[in-house]
Amino acid sequence: MPPGYRAYLGVPLKVPTGEIIGTVCCFDSQPQTFSSEALRIAELLAERAAIAIDNYNLYQTQQDFNQTLEAEVAKRTLQLKTAQAKLIEKEKLAAIGQFASMIVHEIRNPTTTILMGLTSLQKLNLDQRDRLRLNLALAEGERLKSLLQEILLYAKPQKLQTEEIELNQFLKDLFLILEQMPEASQRHLKLAIDNSPCIVLGDRDKLKQVIINLVRNAFEAIETGANVTCHLSLDQNTERYCLSVFNRGTPIPPEILPKLTEPFVSNKPSGTGLGLAIVKQIIHSHGGSLSIESSLEAGTKISFTLPKHHH
Repeated sequence: MPPGYRAYLGVPLKVPTGEIIGTVCCFDSQPQTFSSEALRIAELLAERAAIAIDNYNLYQTQQDFNQTLEAEVAKRTLQLKTAQAKLIEKEKLAAIGQFASMIVHEIRNPTTTILMGLTSLQKLNLDQRDRLRLNLALAEGERLKSLLQEILLYAKPQKLQTEEIELNQFLKDLFLILEQMPEASQRHLKLAIDNSPCIVLGDRDKLKQVIINLVRNAFEAIETGANVTCHLSLDQNTERYCLSVFNRGTPIPPEILPKLTEPFVSNKPSGTGLGLAIVKQIIHSHGGSLSIESSLEAGTKISFTLPKHHH
């Protein structure tokens, strides 16, 4: 009992489940015997107080549950919307793919016939003006042929032939091909790689296609004498390898940047706008992600991630 008090009455606060959650305490400085009436009032007060406190606790629990439930419903709704959007996108791409494949085959056959005819005309003894026109027609025919090939590549679902690939060696081997590209003329390629084994599960040809595409784009964006850097690193937190291709060329305009991986969006005057769309498809089919950053201060960096392969 606190100092100075001579009498004490304590009534437990018991909730309907039988649990005691506290005590109603009554202190008096005079010694006294509490009457049965005083005890009855104290017990009644304790009972009401216990029920009020229990109801408040139940209300708080209910509120917390409601909030958790609302958050869970919102999360599930978002997941469903995302899954639905992905499904619609997949169906749309499949329909576009089917249609594109059909159209491409229809166009490719007459294009091949036209190109064969134009090629045979090269044997003729033409004057300079007609020869110029013929060469231009042949060049445009070849451009149309490669565009049709790219549309087919984009339209077809990515079927992977996966195998274990050690990225350091893969990049070193590819380096020789990259240096021989016409776009690499009078420009330099630097490799910044990790010498510890970097194993991924991937399609060798398709990943080669991705890197060649990204490096070619980077070479086209820089002046002669400038550098393109390929950097390979491991993110310990996500257990993903990140491969980035960096250059300090003309930055990509901010209004084009978010749309750059969409089909038929290009930053190059003669571009088809399918290169990066195909790159994104290939990376996503490997379970990776693609990101593009570009500014005048920081330069342009296109990165993609690939999951680390555990034996």
